[in-house]
Amino acid sequence: MAQAPRVLTYQGIPVWRHVVIIQWTLQIVSAVLVVALVAWFFSNIANAIQDRNIPYGFDFLSRQYQTPIGEHFIPYEPSDTFGYALFVAATNTAIVAVVGVALATALGIAVGVARLSSNWLVARIAGAYVEFFRNVPLLIQLLFWFYIVLSLPPTRNTHVLFGRAYINNAGVSIPWPLPTGGGDLYSGGLAALAPYLWLASAAIAVAAGFVVHRILTRREIETGRASYPIISGTAAAVLIGAVGWVALMIVNGDAPFAISTPAPQGAFGRIAGGFTVRAGLFVLLIGLVIYTAAFIAEIVRAGIQSVRKGQLEAARALGLSPIGVLRLVTFPQALRVIVPPLISQCLNLTKNSSLGGAIGYSELTSVTITMTQTAPAISLFILIMASYLAMSLAWSLAGNLYNWRIGFKGA
Repeated sequence: MAQAPRVLTYQGIPVWRHVVIIQWTLQIVSAVLVVALVAWFFSNIANAIQDRNIPYGFDFLSRQYQTPIGEHFIPYEPSDTFGYALFVAATNTAIVAVVGVALATALGIAVGVARLSSNWLVARIAGAYVEFFRNVPLLIQLLFWFYIVLSLPPTRNTHVLFGRAYINNAGVSIPWPLPTGGGDLYSGGLAALAPYLWLASAAIAVAAGFVVHRILTRREIETGRASYPIISGTAAAVLIGAVGWVALMIVNGDAPFAISTPAPQGAFGRIAGGFTVRAGLFVLLIGLVIYTAAFIAEIVRAGIQSVRKGQLEAARALGLSPIGVLRLVTFPQALRVIVPPLISQCLNLTKNSSLGGAIGYSELTSVTITMTQTAPAISLFILIMASYLAMSLAWSLAGNLYNWRIGFKGA
């Protein structure tokens, strides 16, 4: 059989039979086809837009929006621009995503661990929770909770909880810390600076508590003697934070923060003071957290069950308590299995927040749909697609950083 010319071989193997050459060729051809298909698709869209005189472009971003946004966490006025209004709406979505992921993860871990409980009743309740909430569409759950909240009394007949919190069909009002100096750094002097100084000391306290926890955990592993790292780390953080608080009280003559308590005001009994979680945000968080936690619970259960039984038996042989086994042996190993699908649930929760418009919450999608009445719809939807893509990539980056970290440590 004739041999292939030398120029048609790689590492002594004909290029048409070399696995690496074939793989790279297929990848390059696939990439070219995908790029050509995407270019053709968008070219057709651009031609259709021009043929039909559909408005597009981004000049509208500098125009005044002139429409109120029902709820916003950063200052906003109707006279602000379209661009700033989109940023306000994206902030609303990001806050729901971050808070929702934190709460859903905590609830999902608790339910996932409960599903593996040796207590028959606890395990069955956790199983019923998972099977019910993950099989009912999220929109139906949101509407269910929305009408539950609407059935609450109006603000004039609000329910009072413990004499300090109020719940009605407008939302939930709770006590909330506010800076005593008003937060104005230019005219408030030291009194206005005190809250920020204490927040800095609190951050230092948390870092110090984390360092104490790490040191005592390492010592506990090396010596086998109980060092109580969680209790000691928490105590160190609380102590440093308390010292900073007292020092600022002595210097400033007043506490850095004061608790603002909500209370009914005026003839209509509207709640003033404190912090009010409006009905739309309250319902959206409840729905997203309960729904997503059902999926996270199954991820946690599968991750824990992936740990080999020999690891559990060795931990019990060392005399660790069931909580100690879970905290020190089972859960750290299960995280390798839990984190990748958990990140997918973070993405899903972020994208599912776009249903907030159905219950009156001013998130990115609902605000954008309102904007389409006075601005090019195509341009707006390109912007919100890019926004959701950026949020999703942020969650993916967090997951990849964690995977890189544990892969690096395990190497």
